[in-house]
Amino acid sequence: MAVENVPAEIWGKIFELSCNDNGQTGRSLALVSHYIYAVSKPYQYQSVTLVGQCAIDRFAKLSTNVPECRRVKNLFMSTFKPDPAIVNFIQKEPLHTHSGKTSSPFFQCRTSSSSPPSEEGTIKANHAILSDMHTILNFISPTIQTLHILMDFHREEIFFPYFFPGLQELSIQGPFFDHYDCDDDFCDTLYPRIPSLRRLYLTDVFTCVKDRTYLAIRHYAPFLTHLGIQCADGYIESSRTFLKQLSGEEVEKFKEDEDYPSNVGYFWYGDAWDNEDQGEAKKKLDSQENESQELHFPETLQRIFMQPGPVQPRGRCGTLNIMRCATLRELEKCASEDPRIKLFQESPWVWPYSREYEYLQGEKQWLDSISGGLGFWKEA
Repeated sequence: MAVENVPAEIWGKIFELSCNDNGQTGRSLALVSHYIYAVSKPYQYQSVTLVGQCAIDRFAKLSTNVPECRRVKNLFMSTFKPDPAIVNFIQKEPLHTHSGKTSSPFFQCRTSSSSPPSEEGTIKANHAILSDMHTILNFISPTIQTLHILMDFHREEIFFPYFFPGLQELSIQGPFFDHYDCDDDFCDTLYPRIPSLRRLYLTDVFTCVKDRTYLAIRHYAPFLTHLGIQCADGYIESSRTFLKQLSGEEVEKFKEDEDYPSNVGYFWYGDAWDNEDQGEAKKKLDSQENESQELHFPETLQRIFMQPGPVQPRGRCGTLNIMRCATLRELEKCASEDPRIKLFQESPWVWPYSREYEYLQGEKQWLDSISGGLGFWKEA
């Protein structure tokens, strides 16, 4: 039977079910025949992978001219474009070290490359790629369901100024600034809520005592069921804030642990970290807490995946290590008492390969998720 004799509606259903990969199927369908190209055109951009600034820029321009781009359901977008040789190396010889040392033949290439661009040039390039990313997100917002973003420069937001009526899963990898400077009212009304969002995965998260990150999550994703957090700092502050949001109680609660050092406090005041007498620090913290509204996770959460920050050097006196051990014990205690929580060990991946590893891990999770799997969440 000639393909032209099959009703277009049936072909459309076939293409809708098959175009759930990295975009390769959609590109291949365009080469089969004129008829298949015409019938599959509405589904060719159903799943899209954009890697690197050039790819993002091209798709941003394409989206303004091709109506089919508006039907994107699954998008993987990475500002970081990994070196294929390094990707091949780490796939064959996984690194398992916390020391930061490596015998890789690519180590010298990574550390002795040509001079980096100027700070001004980097800022301009980042602004350009952010503009393209926002163009794309605005265009696909009506149909996007699974969105994975990897950024190799700091982002300032978790959520976006667009309404996503069907977004169910959002993953963002890469460093970002917290919501510390956001006023309560401003933070709560800045962007549209995403009531359809069920799964949120964030990496390189740094939070502090008065941080607005969890307030933003509670507001913008009120019906979240799965939350994954990979902390960026190894100084426990993100873990302490995590515990506070989880319990809805004072962040000082777990300091009752007899092994927790009683003479050291690390708190965020304005623009710097202060290390001062615990009593005075607690007064300031109490004052801050009285002024801020109660923060906690969405009540709909069913699973919470937490990965503490990377291991830090012990230091001369070992104080930070003591603080870290005390907090990790509290995290383990919470995980054992609350079936929703799964506590992961620190990632063994270190510079100069961490970004390549994140890319491979993120793409794998995204592909599994859009193919009907659980992606990151299957590790539960």
